[in-house]
Amino acid sequence: MKLLILFIFVLSFSPVQSQENQNNTPEIQYFNLDAALKSVLRNHKMIKATKNDVEAAKLRLKQSRGGFFPSLDVTANYGHENIIKYGAGNNTQLAARDATAKITQTITDFGLTRSTVKTSRLSLKQTRAMENQIKNDILLRAITAYLRVIQSRESVKYAAQSVANIKKQTELEDAAVTAGGGLTSDVLQAKTQLAGAQARQIQFEGVLSAAKHEFEYVFESFPKNLNSLLLLQSVFDSLPKSLEEAEKLTLKKNPSLVAARITEEISKEGINTAKATLFPTIKGIISHSEKQDFGGIVGFKRESSAKVDFSYPLNLSLSEYAGKDAAVESYLATSTRIRDQESMIKQMLRTTWDGLLTAQKNAQFLTNQARISNEFLELARTERQAGNRTLLDVLNGETAFINAQADAIAARIEVLINSYTLLSLMGGLTLDSVQLIQPNNVEN
Repeated sequence: MKLLILFIFVLSFSPVQSQENQNNTPEIQYFNLDAALKSVLRNHKMIKATKNDVEAAKLRLKQSRGGFFPSLDVTANYGHENIIKYGAGNNTQLAARDATAKITQTITDFGLTRSTVKTSRLSLKQTRAMENQIKNDILLRAITAYLRVIQSRESVKYAAQSVANIKKQTELEDAAVTAGGGLTSDVLQAKTQLAGAQARQIQFEGVLSAAKHEFEYVFESFPKNLNSLLLLQSVFDSLPKSLEEAEKLTLKKNPSLVAARITEEISKEGINTAKATLFPTIKGIISHSEKQDFGGIVGFKRESSAKVDFSYPLNLSLSEYAGKDAAVESYLATSTRIRDQESMIKQMLRTTWDGLLTAQKNAQFLTNQARISNEFLELARTERQAGNRTLLDVLNGETAFINAQADAIAARIEVLINSYTLLSLMGGLTLDSVQLIQPNNVEN
C-alpha cells in the first residue's frame, strides 16, 4: 500500500515509464527545456521585432547627432538662357552654367539639437528596456505553457485510469447479473459512474488540447512523447521572505516599470525641446560658386562668401508658447499614468503572493486528501468483495480519488506558476531560474 501511495503522489509528476522501458529498452528522450527556451528567446517573432526596433533606435540616434555637424549642399545647373533687355540693348542668348557648394554649421540653437539627441538616446534606452520586458513576458509564458501541459497530461492520465477501472467494475457487475448473482441496479449505477468518468476524461482532454495549442504557439513545436516533459524544481527559496521586500524589488526592477519610467524621462525632455523652439537659430555659412555665361554676363564669374545667418521664426499668435505648455501637460499625464501603473503592478504582486500562499496550503491538504481517498478506495474494494460495501460506495470512492489526484496536481502546478510569476514581476526571472527535476532525483 505504501509503495502504491509513493508511486502516485511522488512519481506521478515524473514521466510514466512505458512497458518497453521496464523491459530494458532505451529510456525516454526527455524534452530539452533549456535549449527550447533559448530558442524561444532567440527566435520568437515578438523578440525578433524588438531587435529590429533596437537597431532602428540606434540609427535614429545617429541621425539626430547629425545636428552637431556641418551640412554640405552642392547644386549645379546647365541650360539655355535667353535674356531680353528692353530699351537697354545687349540682349543675350547663352548656354548658362553654374555650380555652388555651401557649408552650413549651426552655431547655436539654444539646446534644441542637444535635446533632440537626448530624446533619441532615451528612446534607444527605452527600446532596450522593452526588449527585456518582452523577453521576460515570453519566458514566463513559455514556462506557464510547459507546466499547463504537464498538469493536463496528469489529469488525462488519471481520468483514463478511472474510466478503465469503472469499466472493469461495470463488466464484473454485468457478468454477475447475467449469472443470476448480481443486481441490475448495481449495473445501472456502474454505467452512470462510467458515463461521468468518460465525461471528465473528455473534459480533461479538451484542456490538454488547449494547452498543446499554447505550447505550440510559444515553442513552435510539440514533443511527440508527452511523458518526456519533466516537472520543474521549486523556486520558492529564490523568493523574498516578506511581501514588503517583494514590493520593493518589484518597484525597482519590474521590467514594465523600468520601460515606463524611461517614457517619463522622454516626456520630461519634451518640455526642454519645446522651450528650445522659442529661441532663434544662429548658423555660420560658407559658400563658393562658379558661373559661366550666367545671368546675362558673358564669361566666367567666381563668387565666395562667409556669413552668419540669424533665423527666428515666430508666429504672431505666440502658438509656440502653447506648444511648450502642452509638453508640460503631456509630461504630467504620463507621470500620473506611471504612478497608476506602479499601483497596478503592486496589486498584481499582492494577488500573486496571496495566490502562492493559498496554492501551497491547497497542495498540502489536497495531497493528503488524495492519500486518504486512495486508502478508502482500496479498503472499499476489499470490503465490496466480502459483501460489506455497496457498489455505489466503491464507485464514489473511485470518483473521489481521481478528483483528489487531479486537484492535487493542479495545486502543485499553481504553486510553481505563481512562484515563477512572482520572479517575473520582480524582474528576477532568467533561464538560470528554470531547473528540471531529474528522473533519478524525483524521490528526494
